[in-house]
Amino acid sequence: MLAAEYVLGTLEGSDAREAVRLLRDDPVFAAAVHAWEERLAPLALSAPPAVPPPELWDRIAIATGAEVTPLPARRRLRFWQASTGAALAIAASLAGFILLRAPSAPLVAVLAPLNGGVPLLIATAEADGTLNVQPNKIVSVPSDHDLELWALPQGETHPRSLGVLPVAGRRLTAPLPRGTELLVSLEPRGGSPTGAPTGPVLYGGRLAALN
Repeated sequence: MLAAEYVLGTLEGSDAREAVRLLRDDPVFAAAVHAWEERLAPLALSAPPAVPPPELWDRIAIATGAEVTPLPARRRLRFWQASTGAALAIAASLAGFILLRAPSAPLVAVLAPLNGGVPLLIATAEADGTLNVQPNKIVSVPSDHDLELWALPQGETHPRSLGVLPVAGRRLTAPLPRGTELLVSLEPRGGSPTGAPTGPVLYGGRLAALN
């Protein structure tokens, strides 16, 4: 819920400061924020523009006892869109409360160096089979090599290739169950020629639920 409320902008005080700290220091929390940004962004975009009625300014002046100068039409439109967005945020927070507890909550894997170190990639697996892999920092790969992404479900011994992984990340269709281990190996340009990792496996992590 903290990640959802952070994206909605409803956090205050110590909760807001804690969310900022986690976003900086906790890759799993950062992945949760990213997932909620993708999930809730369409709600904000769907807010239809609406111009407030002219008498609104008179009502505000009466209610506040202050002189209110009407805004130019363009600014009034932005103000009204913001108000609509706030109403959507309240609705989205309720939706987030439900979705976080729903079976469709995304699975997340933090891909860190196998020999220890700062996580490099964050993978989010949605219920619709979409897998989104994004770098957490700048990725450097030799010009004659590529990174290749592999999936190793629990109970299996041979990973299957999910394709070459660009340094900017990749979004692909790959239905993966919870507990699947994601691995990234360094391969010749174009990917492994054998269908199995031939270079060193640099990064790995296991898909787990956010909650």
